[in-house]
Amino acid sequence: MGQRDNRPQGRRGAPGDRGKAPQRREALHDNYYYEDKRQFEDISSYSSEPRRQLDRAAVRRAKRAPAKNTPARRGAPAPRPRRRVRAGAVISWALFLLVIGAVGLFVYMFMGLKVTDLGGDLAVSAGQAGVKNIAMFGLDSRDGENQGRSDAVMVLSIDSRSHKLKMASFMRDSNVYIEGYGYEKLTHAYAYGGPELAVRTLNQNFHLDITDYITVNFYDMSEIVDAFGGVELELTGEEMLEANRNLWNLSREAEDVGAKAPIKDSDYFTDTDGSHNMIDGEYVGGKFLLNGAQAVAYSRIRYIGGDGERTSRQHEVLKGLLQRAKQRTVFAWPSIVHGVVPHCETSLGLMDMMKLAPFAFGHIEVESATFPGEAEGAYNAENENGQDVIGFDEGLMVQNLHQFIYGE
Repeated sequence: MGQRDNRPQGRRGAPGDRGKAPQRREALHDNYYYEDKRQFEDISSYSSEPRRQLDRAAVRRAKRAPAKNTPARRGAPAPRPRRRVRAGAVISWALFLLVIGAVGLFVYMFMGLKVTDLGGDLAVSAGQAGVKNIAMFGLDSRDGENQGRSDAVMVLSIDSRSHKLKMASFMRDSNVYIEGYGYEKLTHAYAYGGPELAVRTLNQNFHLDITDYITVNFYDMSEIVDAFGGVELELTGEEMLEANRNLWNLSREAEDVGAKAPIKDSDYFTDTDGSHNMIDGEYVGGKFLLNGAQAVAYSRIRYIGGDGERTSRQHEVLKGLLQRAKQRTVFAWPSIVHGVVPHCETSLGLMDMMKLAPFAFGHIEVESATFPGEAEGAYNAENENGQDVIGFDEGLMVQNLHQFIYGE
């Protein structure tokens, strides 16, 4: 018998395969027989070179990247977990910053405001709901202080019923009763007892309900006009000449008190030959954008038309400022208020001003009148002190004034 071949038997090959090395079988994919397959690796995957390269790259990345929630290297701080920003927190911070900004803007606007309460008995009469009366005094103080006579006396009436601002001006030489002094010129009341006596005099003589006031010095009025960016007015040639003369007088007064903003050559109006002739120069009138110094000089003109026209010119300046304010955007108002407030003395508190703000920013219709006039029987007279005054019919004065202010 022949010798038995005990070598492992492979597959039976074809006759022509004898003498060749047997081919290697691929490993069986049998790891699915186990429940926990993560303990085993499918070695058959390494039969593919691209797969081996991918596996090696994955290992290198795992070595370079720090483990989750563990330090990247010894001694390095662990990464802080990311916090989710809640919408409520964002809104709260936004509101906080908005409030801080509003407070800062409010302080900027009203910085330097001098508030002085009116004391004593103001002799207030009954008024009407919806009408707020405020006394306004323009002082012609040569020393720049809020003392002396009130060169301009007005009552500003804010009528929220009709959304009107009414300006009632009083002739400075009106013969009125001033408590403790008898019959005197109205302009003297402020010099005798400050805003308290001046307000009381208005209430007593004209049966008004004034409890607040605003005082502006004419030296400060120049800076107020400049804060608005000037005021546009129509001037005659004669008024330009007189304004130049007033500018010259203001320049001498400014030197005496050491004013911060002295009169400049450019402030004077130019006549037809290009000079500032203040004797017999010829000036051509027209519409001009007046700066603060020019507006004050215009308001102080006394020798054209008398005290009545002088009061009318003061009205024109105030109405021109209101018109100028309407032309400015709301973003310009903070700088305007900041430029105006430090030059005013008032009994109005900040809350009072805030209540008036909606009225100021709305559409305002302005009306003005001067008292006493022909309708009040005004006449030139001499009082018991030998002063030249303006007399009037007291009954007609009260009746016409109330008609203008309250619509009665």
